[in-house]
Amino acid sequence: MTYQFKNITVLIVDSQPAIVEVIKGVLTLFGVKNIISCTDGKTGLAAFKKGKPDLLIIDWDLDSINGIEFTKTIRHDPDNPYVPIIFMTALSSGKRVAEARDSGITEFLRKPFNADSLYKRIESIVERPRPFVQSEQFVGPDRRRKRDESFKGEDRREKWVIDID
Repeated sequence: MTYQFKNITVLIVDSQPAIVEVIKGVLTLFGVKNIISCTDGKTGLAAFKKGKPDLLIIDWDLDSINGIEFTKTIRHDPDNPYVPIIFMTALSSGKRVAEARDSGITEFLRKPFNADSLYKRIESIVERPRPFVQSEQFVGPDRRRKRDESFKGEDRREKWVIDID
């Protein structure tokens, strides 16, 4: 399915200006008209507050505040903690993916990326949104992508899930 992205605002935060330009170019191809970009975490947080974006694309390695702390800050923001976050990094070991997931990201994308892989992450956000979880230890989309219907125990997270639809 082809989507119309002309009315969404995307915030890109990546410390490498060349990567920012590549992401902007790809988003422009998708039809995104409103793109805000920053090359450090603190400026990115200020832009988030001011611009109220519909989607964030964040890199792990940021100056002043890394992508993990950036994500956690967004997830605890009272104005828009539910904003989808696509997290990008060139280092994608299992440990780093788990740390990113546990920070509250929505999707993970390994660098180098291609337009199709970015589009698929955005499509996943639109087509298969996950319930939002808020607990003392975690704030973000449910980390479980599938429901285990055979699970017979107490659903520990059920009381923490917030339906944002």
